[in-house]
Amino acid sequence: MSNRFEILKEYQEANSELDQLKVLETRQQDRSRVVTIYPHLTERVSHLSKKCEQLDMLLEAINASED
Repeated sequence: MSNRFEILKEYQEANSELDQLKVLETRQQDRSRVVTIYPHLTERVSHLSKKCEQLDMLLEAINASED
């Protein structure tokens, strides 16, 4: 993860997965009386949210240092 493009790629992948998991999480909440298929979904969403925030801050810092 040494350069901006690798960081950006990782951010985009994490953000894409996060979007998909949020959709699944919403569906799961809508069916709260059904057996939970994704028991660790909330934990994964939380982890990816934090990861995206950290990568976003890193990208902003890189952009600021290049200006």
